[in-house]
Amino acid sequence: MNKWQELVEQARALTQEADALLKEHESKELPAEKEQEFNALMTQAGELQKRAIAYKALELRDSQLQTLAAEADVQETGSKSADALYALRYGEDKAQAAIMADLVGKDFRQKIANQNVAFAKYLRKGDAGLDAEERKILTMQVFPWEQIATLLKAGLSITEIKTTMVEAQGSLGGYAVPPNVQQEIAARLPGRAVVRSAGATVIDLMSGNATDVPTYTGGNARYRGNIRGVWGSETTSPSAQNATLGTVPVVAQVYTYKVGMSQSLVEDAANLVALVQNDITAVLAIDEDEAFLIGDGANKPLGLLPSSANGNSLATVNSGNASSLTADGIIGLSDGIDEQYMEAARFVFNKATGTVIRKLKDGTGAYLFDRDIENNKRTLSGYPFNRSEAMPDVASSAYPILFGDYSGYWIVQRAGLTIVRYQDSNTGPNKVEYHVRRRVGGRPVQTWQFCAQYVSA
Repeated sequence: MNKWQELVEQARALTQEADALLKEHESKELPAEKEQEFNALMTQAGELQKRAIAYKALELRDSQLQTLAAEADVQETGSKSADALYALRYGEDKAQAAIMADLVGKDFRQKIANQNVAFAKYLRKGDAGLDAEERKILTMQVFPWEQIATLLKAGLSITEIKTTMVEAQGSLGGYAVPPNVQQEIAARLPGRAVVRSAGATVIDLMSGNATDVPTYTGGNARYRGNIRGVWGSETTSPSAQNATLGTVPVVAQVYTYKVGMSQSLVEDAANLVALVQNDITAVLAIDEDEAFLIGDGANKPLGLLPSSANGNSLATVNSGNASSLTADGIIGLSDGIDEQYMEAARFVFNKATGTVIRKLKDGTGAYLFDRDIENNKRTLSGYPFNRSEAMPDVASSAYPILFGDYSGYWIVQRAGLTIVRYQDSNTGPNKVEYHVRRRVGGRPVQTWQFCAQYVSA
């Protein structure tokens, strides 16, 4: 029995004793000495009651404090577990931890862990399966650490990066994809996307959705601009030259694509996040390459060969045959750009064109290029190549092969990635769709770094 309960029992006993006095003299007036005894009993009972109430309040407060202490221990343990899990999954150093704490909060590890849990739950159950806190944390756009480090090196402050993350979420809508998932997609994308992996120049936009990139005019095959120097003595005066530098805007267009999955897969797959992540990467790589290679620039990137034609007036080398390729044409193409750009140059063509190249033979029937391609050298005429099904097939007046230094193609992108889950009459029975949004754009800037094979005699 607790102390306050003992006091209550004592007070009750005194009250019962006082009550017995009243009953004993119920039919007559209470004698003076009995009245004094009654008053003393009631006073003692009242004092015991007050002490019991105080002890009960003290016991209750102690219990509350113990509960709070236990919860604090659990939270501390949970926080330590989240810290350890974060470091295990994503790696971390002291500088990174300090910057992330300023950007996201001191509990950034727990927030990102919670965002990953909410993201997986959203993929599986949709918006109806989220509570208010989970919805809130999925509207918090956090850039991958590699992206944040790039922005810091470019001179942005913590405040500017934080503002950029908020703007990115606002411009895209939907729910944020966790930073670790974004980073995994970004890391895998160059391995699947031809133009990125070939060395395209990538610009990360800090604010707004467009930027102006420089263009040069007035040059020749060797000099891209109009400026020239003069050798001579200290008294030699070079003639003045006007720099012909212009600009052209490149817009990061809204890019939305969907990933469809069956209801049973969504419900049963333990690795649902990884499956969605892989599909996002694959679709993004395919669509990016198609836009960067043959996009027409209408609400999408401008490709090197817009609509599979030479709308950018790239240098061309005829194939040497009205409807097919020749060895002479390919060799001529490999010499189609200026020497200073050949070090980083490579070919790009589709699989069918690669087959045509491999079947080219000399007068004795021996294959001309098959050995390089087949022996995993991944070279053609001494230069590396990439395949993309976005490239045109070999046909009369087509441009089936590109050769060049792909740093001349500029990609602009706005950091951030969001997702929206759909399951309704439009998706069809037993089907779930994930719509992913980002901002990306591109266009050829240094067109002189490219040359195209033109199928013509």
